[in-house]
Amino acid sequence: MDFRVNHAPVFSTLEFSLAQHEYVVAQPNSMLTMSAGISISAHVGRLDSDDESESANDAAVGDAAATPAKPRPRQSLFGSWFGGVKSMLGGESFFTAEFRAKSDEQTVVLAPESYGDIVVLDLQPDSGYFLTRGSYLANVGSTHVRIKYGGLKGLMSKKGLFLMHATGRGNVFCQTFGAIEHRKLEADETLYVDNRFMVAFSDTVTYKLVKASESLKDSLMSGEGLINRYTGPGDVYFQTRGKPTGGILTTLIDAAF
Repeated sequence: MDFRVNHAPVFSTLEFSLAQHEYVVAQPNSMLTMSAGISISAHVGRLDSDDESESANDAAVGDAAATPAKPRPRQSLFGSWFGGVKSMLGGESFFTAEFRAKSDEQTVVLAPESYGDIVVLDLQPDSGYFLTRGSYLANVGSTHVRIKYGGLKGLMSKKGLFLMHATGRGNVFCQTFGAIEHRKLEADETLYVDNRFMVAFSDTVTYKLVKASESLKDSLMSGEGLINRYTGPGDVYFQTRGKPTGGILTTLIDAAF
């Protein structure tokens, strides 16, 4: 499987070249074009492989060899629908789309809904990433994208009660609003980022909601209020523009979930 990002950094698209049985899991309604030998299937909630032997994408992305995919284990109706509800609470779609190649030399092109760049996260077995609300676009390889309960920590940091956690071996692709900035934090190194601009960060990075200034008056009157403090080690990806809010109702819903 090969992939490349085209038309960056504003009108980015993500193009995949697939061999037979290889597939891409993606956010619904993100397909721009596809060749005739691609089949589409829809699934409820997150779709990934719990066993590396079950996926045709087991090899690292870029390897030429492809292994026929084994049938997916059936998930209970309750389990799949509960997964869909958790995806919605994590700021993602209730459904997930799978684009699978029925023969060699097939292509799929995905287009994010926002004007911006595409972040490629390289997952290794010993590391993972947390994705912020609405940033997920697609994943390939033996990757596991789970919706995890974040509790009050996630709620108070304006990330919601549920967080998206990506682990495994392969690639996860994030859509951004504007250009993307990458900072690699050393141990105990800190960076303050407004949550509207955060895209993804390593699961080794800790975060906490803090005042933008020591003075509450300065924090509020500067328009910054409360921001998130990220402490390394690990990688932090943030975008140069914040998505416009949908009004007071949308803001309240986002704050709750």
